[in-house]
Amino acid sequence: MKLGTKDAGTATRRVDGTQAEAAGCTPYISGYVTRVGLDVRIDYLAEIVCNFYLAGAGQAYLIERTSGSPYNGQVVAAAGVFSFGNDYYGYSLGAVLIDGRVYDGGSQLEIGFNLALQTLDGSTWAGCFPLPAGQRYLSGCAGLGTPTISVSVGSGVFGTGLAPNRLAVLASLTQTGSDSYATWDAARQNQAILAAYMFDWSNDGCTGAPDNPLGFAFELSCIRHDFGYRNYKAAQRFAENKDRLDLAFYGDMQRVCATYSDALRPPCYGLATIYYEAVRIFGRPNVTDAQLRAAQEQMPEGTAGTAPLASTG
Repeated sequence: MKLGTKDAGTATRRVDGTQAEAAGCTPYISGYVTRVGLDVRIDYLAEIVCNFYLAGAGQAYLIERTSGSPYNGQVVAAAGVFSFGNDYYGYSLGAVLIDGRVYDGGSQLEIGFNLALQTLDGSTWAGCFPLPAGQRYLSGCAGLGTPTISVSVGSGVFGTGLAPNRLAVLASLTQTGSDSYATWDAARQNQAILAAYMFDWSNDGCTGAPDNPLGFAFELSCIRHDFGYRNYKAAQRFAENKDRLDLAFYGDMQRVCATYSDALRPPCYGLATIYYEAVRIFGRPNVTDAQLRAAQEQMPEGTAGTAPLASTG
C-alpha cells in the first residue's frame, strides 16, 4: 500500500535506478498470536519499504480494542523506534505477554504503525494512497504539500482467543444478593457455559469448619466463597475485593437460614455470624468446638441437636 506520491518535479534517486514508477512507499504490518490457556503472546512487526531514498522514522505498537475493557482505545505496548537518514527500508518489532487472569482486556487488539517520512531533495508529498482491504489509516496524512508527512496505519482488529471481559464476568458471579448467587450456581452446575473464561472451580468446602454445622446447609455458601477467593487471588485483585466476597458469603448463609423454621433460625443465624467473622478476620471459617456447642444449646427440643439438612443448590 502506498503512503504517498511525490509532486512532479526533480526526480528522486530510485532504489532500482529507474524513473518509470512513481515514487512511493509501502508499509507492511504483521502479527502472530500464541495462546496457552490464559497466557497469550503477541509478536508484531511493522515495516516500511520505499522505491526511492529518503529519511524516515517509525514505531509499531499494540492498541486495546476489546469493547468493555477500561483500556479500550489505549496503547498497551510499544516496540522500539527505528530511524534512517538516507535509506529506503525500516522496521519496528516487538512482543508482549498477556496474562488473561490479570489483564482486563486483550481479547481484541490492533497493531498500529506510526510513520514520518521526509524527502531528501525538498520535493513535496501530494497525497496518501488508498489502503488494501484489512488495513486502515488511523489518522490522516499530516504534512501534505510539504517534504515531510506523518501518518498512523492500523492492521485492523484481530482476536487473541481470550474471552472478553473476564473480570466483569467474575464480578457478576461474586456479588452480594440472590441473583448473583443464582447465576454462579447455574454456572457451577454447567461449567461449559463459561468454559472460555477458564475460572478456577476447585474448592475445599468450609475449610477449618464443618460444611453443614448442626445440619445447616452452609456448604454451597463456602464453595462460592472459595470461588471468589481463588479467582480474585489469581487476578491479583484480592485485597480490594475481599470485604465484598466475605459479605456475599454472609448473605448466602443468611438466605440458607431463612429457609428454616422460626425455631431453627436463631442458632443458624448465630453460626452464620461466627463463620462470617472468622473469614473476615482469618480468611477462613475457623470454628471452635465451644462455638458449636453453644449453638447446639440453642437448638429447640425434638431436633436431637441438629437441623434437617436443606439445600440452596
